[in-house]
Parts: sequence; C-alpha cells; structure tokens
Amino acid sequence: MSLDEHTESDTPEDHLVLALEVDVALLPEWFDAIKDLAAEFARRMAVMEHPETWRIRLELPKDRVADFHGRLGQAWEVFVAQRRQEGRWS
Repeated sequence: MSLDEHTESDTPEDHLVLALEVDVALLPEWFDAIKDLAAEFARRMAVMEHPETWRIRLELPKDRVADFHGRLGQAWEVFVAQRRQEGRWS
C-alpha cells in the first residue's frame, strides 16, 4: 500500500497545480519575483528547498494560468535585463 492511495487533493476542480524549479544561482531575486506573482495569482504556494534547486508549487485558477505565464515571462525579461545591467549575466 502506498501513501498515494490515501492522499486526497483539496485542489478545486477549477484550479491546477504548476511546478516550477529555481536554480540556487538565481536566488533570492528570481524566487522573490515568483513569490510576488504568486501573491496576485495563486490560491496557495509551497516551496521545497533542495541543495541545487528550490521547487515551487503554485495552485492557480485554470482561467488565470495564461495570464500568469505571460506575467512570468515579463518578469523573467526584467530579471535578466537587470542582471545584465549589473554585469551578472552573460
């Protein structure tokens, strides 16, 4: 018998869970950007810290996933531009 057989999700049917990974080299700035977006879009967020990456799970309403992805892409562009300006991105 596995634990999965007894685990029930309380994620509403109109939501889904996205999994993201953040390499530790991008911490803390990129995690902070994701956290700021999660505050606006996600019902809840969980973070698992591992030595090489942080794994993030976000529970989002299905009808907001496309908007979230768009804003995440914009945030990534800002993040990269800022690091380039600081000389920390090649």
